[in-house]
Amino acid sequence: MNRTIVGVGLVILLFAFALIAFPIVATGAEVFDFEQEAGLYVLPAGLAIILLGLVAHDPRATTVGGAFGNVEEAARRPRTPAPIARAPAGYNPKEPVSCRYCRTYIPWDVAICPRCARPRGCRTCGRPLGMVLDRATCPTCARAEVFCNCPMLARPTPTGPRRPTRG
Repeated sequence: MNRTIVGVGLVILLFAFALIAFPIVATGAEVFDFEQEAGLYVLPAGLAIILLGLVAHDPRATTVGGAFGNVEEAARRPRTPAPIARAPAGYNPKEPVSCRYCRTYIPWDVAICPRCARPRGCRTCGRPLGMVLDRATCPTCARAEVFCNCPMLARPTPTGPRRPTRG
């Protein structure tokens, strides 16, 4: 509610009532004069200005979304919690994979290398993938490679398998 606009509307409304009542108060005769006609034309304008003032925002209470440091607007705005961030997969699920045996690029949705015919390893756990319903699937958890939640296996090194060491 903008009190300034409502105040202007009330002044115009009181002026309209004064114009309507002027001939009766001044002359005592109930004759329809020019002043009463003017008051009847000004009356709807005063009511319209009052209604606009009731609907309008008060510029002293609200600014553009609190951008200029309005304390009341910041207090009325609901606090939204920060979104929970998921841990990234570490790879793009749709990028090609290099075969570890022959170094051929294998598409993301193929489980067997087209050159050496060996199954490629899952990018999450390292186990050889299988095909289920035309998608590369981890055989241990029976999920697509993107949604694999198996524990990590020890990755093979280029020099061969690791030998256990005593601590």
